[in-house]
Amino acid sequence: MGGLAHYIEGEGIPTAQISLIREHTERLRPPRALFVPFPLGRPFGAANAPDFQRQVLQTVIGLLGSTDGPILEDFPNKAPSPQELSEKELEGWTCPVNFASPVKDLSNADKFRKAIKQEIALLRPWYVESVAKQNGRRLDGLTKYRPEEIADLLIGYCEDPSMASFLDGEPLARAIKLTADDLKHFYYQGALARPGSVTYEDIDNWFFGESSAGMLILEVRKILIRSEDAALKRVGLINLLPHAMSHHAP
Repeated sequence: MGGLAHYIEGEGIPTAQISLIREHTERLRPPRALFVPFPLGRPFGAANAPDFQRQVLQTVIGLLGSTDGPILEDFPNKAPSPQELSEKELEGWTCPVNFASPVKDLSNADKFRKAIKQEIALLRPWYVESVAKQNGRRLDGLTKYRPEEIADLLIGYCEDPSMASFLDGEPLARAIKLTADDLKHFYYQGALARPGSVTYEDIDNWFFGESSAGMLILEVRKILIRSEDAALKRVGLINLLPHAMSHHAP
């Protein structure tokens, strides 16, 4: 959209856009953009929150009055949680299982691998229940690998970042993105089996702050960001950690 905005402006029509990935917008330098700290797919922040969505829309429209671009402004407010909107009476969400403290000493690969596989075993009954409740709909399934296999693959990458791609027909960068997404989505599906009011911030903070699998993805991200390969670096910078979770980055 940022590139398209330049062409539209060239025809004399002012433009303003919402940005969900700041790095892209900084490179494209569109005439006017509002960066919002929301997950991909939620440019207005929250469902069923018309007042808040209107605030986002009015802010981005307000940029149209500026003529000294390129402008990239930050939206200052967090999206309201479901509790703040209409569900105060619902039970607050907690993960259905209690994990041991996440492994943070990543130098011991065997200990790290064991901790993640214990988490997966604890979550699997809840994952099965969650899939059944959703009539078979799964959040994971982007790859052929089971979560235990993904843990092995990603730990293997941490041990040897020069390894070849482990996903047929896909470059290493995309293989890492898809498998990391699959592992995360397995955890999310299992965690969501317990009823309760939950926001994306709740579950993201739980995954990246309280699980060894979250620590693994953060470690992979750290290695990717240091890579000289542009595709690997891009996955590390953009795809593995939501912007709103940057406080979990090591």
